[in-house]
Amino acid sequence: MTPTIEEPLTTARGAPARRRSLLDRIRAFQQPEPRTPPWQGRPEEAYHVLEGARAVIARGWIQDDWFARRPSDGPGDVAAACLVGAVVYAAQQSGSGDPAVKAGPALDYLWDAWQESRGLGGTGVAGLAAPRELRMARVRDLTRWNDQPCRTREEVLDLVDLATSRAVMAAVSGSR
Repeated sequence: MTPTIEEPLTTARGAPARRRSLLDRIRAFQQPEPRTPPWQGRPEEAYHVLEGARAVIARGWIQDDWFARRPSDGPGDVAAACLVGAVVYAAQQSGSGDPAVKAGPALDYLWDAWQESRGLGGTGVAGLAAPRELRMARVRDLTRWNDQPCRTREEVLDLVDLATSRAVMAAVSGSR
C-alpha cells in the first residue's frame, strides 16, 4: 500500500489555494480569448477615410451627384465629388474590404459633426454599430445637406475637418 501525503496547496503568498472543480476547468477551457471590440480601431480608419475625402473635396466639389470624372482619366480617378461621394471614394482607395463597411465609421463621424454644427450635439453615435437602415438615413441627411443651393465648399470642408478632429480625439482617448 502506498502512503498518501496530504499537504494543503498554497499560493505563492502562502495563502490556501482553492482547488478548481472539474466544471470550473472545463468552463475556463471553453472561454474564448478576449477579442478586441469591433469598434476599436474604427476612429483610426475613419480618420484616414476622412483625410482622403477632404483631399477629393479640396480638388473639386459638386452638388446633385456623387462623382465627376475626367473623360481622359481612368475609371478610378475622380475629379470632384460631393461629401458622401468623397467618403465612399476615399474608402474604396484605402485598401481591400467592402467600401460601404469602410465608409461607415467616417460617415458616422460626419453625421455627428453635422449634428454638433447645428447645436444638436450630444454623446454621438460614431463608432457604435449602426443598422444599415440608420446609416442609410444618415447618408440621405448628409447628401441633402451637401446639395442645399446655399452650401459652399468651405462649409463642407469645415464639416469634414470637425469630423476628422472628433475621430482623432476618439482615437487618442481610446473611446469608440
